[in-house]
Amino acid sequence: MNFLNTTDLALTELSAAIIIFNILLSFGLSLLIAVIYKKTHRGLSYSRSYVESLVMMSVLAAIAMMILGNNVVRALGILGVFTLIRFRTIIKDTKDATYLFFSLAVGMGVGTANYVVSVIGTGALLVVIYLLDKYNFGSAAQDGFLLTFIADKNFKSEFYEELFDKNLNSYKLLQHKTNSEGDGEFYFSISFKDRARPEDLIKEMNKNDSIKLTDLIVGKDAIEY
Repeated sequence: MNFLNTTDLALTELSAAIIIFNILLSFGLSLLIAVIYKKTHRGLSYSRSYVESLVMMSVLAAIAMMILGNNVVRALGILGVFTLIRFRTIIKDTKDATYLFFSLAVGMGVGTANYVVSVIGTGALLVVIYLLDKYNFGSAAQDGFLLTFIADKNFKSEFYEELFDKNLNSYKLLQHKTNSEGDGEFYFSISFKDRARPEDLIKEMNKNDSIKLTDLIVGKDAIEY
């Protein structure tokens, strides 16, 4: 007896065993996705409801695909519904949107009995995510620091150029923008000289009356600015 009844699923009604199996498998895979998301999340926009939604979305997608079977038109329709949910929800980080589609794809794979693709695909992508996070891939300040400061309109660039040459091995202006009050916001990727101390640089910068706020972040912990 074929307990899972996996033969010709599209042409026959699914058994209770395969329905429960699909729900549990989609739940297990999406739970792994949620755990990795939680461990690799960076920034301040963490949301518990979003993590729960990753799991719920995968299970819901599996159930939907079991209902739709091999009906391509209906499958495209349900994908449109999921897309509508995604674009009517405020997601600040593009990686969060990727996780959402990741969870959705896993649920669809399980719901259509593509178990090998779902399991191997989930494992492979989770390994990729882990490696990207471990080596801080894509960070502009990976081996140094991210220095940010806000200065008024009277601030002269000659001040930080002289100070940086004294204390830093290298520095690069990542972004400069002006806020509504006319203050300048500066973002630098920096690397200190061997004997230079970060706290000394901050003290020297704060002596300038034009500088209102200074922040120094270790490169590996830097978030999107």
